[in-house]
Amino acid sequence: MSGLYSIDIQASTAMPLFREAEEIERMRETGEWRLTDPDPWLAFVADEAIPEIYRLKRDRAWTMIRPLILDQPAIFQPRLRSRAVQAVMAETGATKQTIYRLLRRYWQRGMTPNALLPDYDRCGGRGKERASSGKKRGRPADRDDLGVNVTPEMRQLFRSVVTKKFAKNAQMDLRVAYDELIASAFSDQAINEQTGRQELVPRKDAPTFRQFCYWSEKDNDLFRVDRIRRTPRVYDKDRRAILGSSTAETVGPASRFQIDATIADVYLVSRYDRAKIVGRPVLYIVIDVFSRMITGVYVGFEGPSWVGAMMALANTATEKVGYCRQFGVEIGEADWPCQALPDALLGDRGEVAGSAVETLINNFQVRVETAAPYRADWKGIVEQRFRLIPARFKAYVAGYVATDFRERGAKDYRLDATLDIDQFTRIILYCILYYNNQHVLKDYEKTPDMIADGVQAIPSELWDWGIAHRSGSLRVFPPELVRLSLLPNAEAMVTATGIRYADCFYTCQKAIEDHWFERARQRGRWKVKISYEPRCMDVIYLHDDLRQGKFISCTLTEKSRHHLGRTLWEIDQIRQEERRAGRNNEQHVQRGRINLIETIKNVMQEAQIMQTNAPNSYSSNRQRTGSIRENRRREKRDNQEREAFQTKRRREDAKIKGEILHFPTGKMEDDYRLPDIAEILRRQNEEQGDDDAG
Repeated sequence: MSGLYSIDIQASTAMPLFREAEEIERMRETGEWRLTDPDPWLAFVADEAIPEIYRLKRDRAWTMIRPLILDQPAIFQPRLRSRAVQAVMAETGATKQTIYRLLRRYWQRGMTPNALLPDYDRCGGRGKERASSGKKRGRPADRDDLGVNVTPEMRQLFRSVVTKKFAKNAQMDLRVAYDELIASAFSDQAINEQTGRQELVPRKDAPTFRQFCYWSEKDNDLFRVDRIRRTPRVYDKDRRAILGSSTAETVGPASRFQIDATIADVYLVSRYDRAKIVGRPVLYIVIDVFSRMITGVYVGFEGPSWVGAMMALANTATEKVGYCRQFGVEIGEADWPCQALPDALLGDRGEVAGSAVETLINNFQVRVETAAPYRADWKGIVEQRFRLIPARFKAYVAGYVATDFRERGAKDYRLDATLDIDQFTRIILYCILYYNNQHVLKDYEKTPDMIADGVQAIPSELWDWGIAHRSGSLRVFPPELVRLSLLPNAEAMVTATGIRYADCFYTCQKAIEDHWFERARQRGRWKVKISYEPRCMDVIYLHDDLRQGKFISCTLTEKSRHHLGRTLWEIDQIRQEERRAGRNNEQHVQRGRINLIETIKNVMQEAQIMQTNAPNSYSSNRQRTGSIRENRRREKRDNQEREAFQTKRRREDAKIKGEILHFPTGKMEDDYRLPDIAEILRRQNEEQGDDDAG
């Protein structure tokens, strides 16, 4: 006969019973017994964590029933079990009820020695509310009256104040909320005998501030209240639980990049006029999540935007030896071996959202992810780099903005500005090289393979190890293609003087061959799509649709040669300075303009007076207009005599006029007048025509 002994774990008087296998199967099918997961009594507790008094009681109980437990299967049979219990009673002096209670607890709670631990944690009604019997509960009152017990009605008032006032007003603390409660629900109007005014007087049955705090914490979810007070965005960013890991989302180097920008705490001066303070630059950093390697950087005056983000992302695909050489920093290829695009890119919505990012997605198969607004913690790795990098140079850089900036009596750090943007970029590059190759990361989660290979938590070592063991060959694209594809786009205007963008004029071979500029002058202007490099506006790139996305370089014309080598920001500064100068000179120009108008009016007034006083020898307007040609001929002759270049002596001789005698003849008088310029030119043309015909 096969079967097993079982016990009801819920019954307070249960004992083991033998059940045959057929009965066990029938009970399982009818649901009379079932497997429970997890075991309600199975608990793994370290002995050191158990109070000593608990362990003493457990060991004493185990010593008492251990001979009975080991006597199997006799202990499961009622008659034999009764004899064994009687023997233990005689030996230990324990009662029958105690021995059976310990046996039952052992069998019902997992059949381990820890099943015999006392249930002191169930004593005292911990967490249960005490019923009010009229007697003051809790600690004695620290005032003359005995105090009051908090009733359910009071607790409702407490909850109302916390949820309707305290939670919705971030400037209100619990003390102010308590005062609001007392004023509205536990005060009476009374006349102040000294002032004669009505005042609120708290009643003696008012709860104390300590009671208010206790029940407010007990009846409200304080974390939820705090989330409402700080707004969910701020709470989730600064006060939420941190349970995840960015590294767990990556496979190896270039699996995921994070990109972010910050305004550097350093004031810079202009490269062209070092007396001018140009403000604080924007620093963009791209970092590899797996290795914490800084893979791209951009320093400029472009505000946090797609333009700056693309400059930094294009830098990730750029060979770093030549890039650093532009700023006077000599490195080897192994010092900064990052030249690849990532599988995924995480950035802010304002920088990597919009139509401009489509080029990145479609051309290079990069998955773009955006962080929620006000959730800088989603990019925690790159955010931390903005703390580490300034820590290396802030003590030595003039113009660095300290935390006491703009405080009363603080130093004006703007006046200490010394570095220009190229020099500041050089410092940033040196800091990045130190961070990538020498900085030891704290709390980096190394894998067992890393530990076995002895990899140090230095970004460059993690990058090299990850490429060798995880990512393999990275996705490398021609830097020129990446740069051109990621440059910001704009529309330029084709004019008669060139392709105009940002007050600069450009030309290219295609525009000259297709007669763009002649067509713009004769038929009107039109717009074309271009890409541009904000850091150097010497060249823009025309989008050539006929060549399937090819870019045509357009160079500055002679008209804009004074902008050679300048950035878009510098060109814009010059343009703003010219506009500012024009506005400052506007009053002077207006003064000249109104004086010109007054002068013209005076001349007109003088002419009108002379016209009014002049005698009129014409009998009609027709006669007056009919002699315009003759009047013009005479006026012209007078002007020629007055305007002809003559010496002073000749002018004096010309004043002495001889008397001319006219002899009467029958023939018409010859015309000896000097011909006018038009007649001379006409005769020259006629003579030239005769010569050609001959």
